[in-house]
Amino acid sequence: MLKIGQVIKFKTDHKIELESGGTALVKKGDSAQILKKIDNKTAQVLYLTGEAKGKYQNLAIEVDDSMDADEIAKRLLRELNSD
Repeated sequence: MLKIGQVIKFKTDHKIELESGGTALVKKGDSAQILKKIDNKTAQVLYLTGEAKGKYQNLAIEVDDSMDADEIAKRLLRELNSD
């Protein structure tokens, strides 16, 4: 089961609707991080790569309430070191 903070990679290309209008193409290999659990069958993700980078979306995936602390720590360190 997926955890909050975990990074996922997409296995197929697909388009997502953007809140600002239009669409973005998510390609195979693009990644997103699980930000929070909405309900038992939905989670909010942040796209990390590709055309959708920086965009949020609610996806139909099951997420455990626990956090992936290692992944969250790694991401924070990467962001701190990139400045």
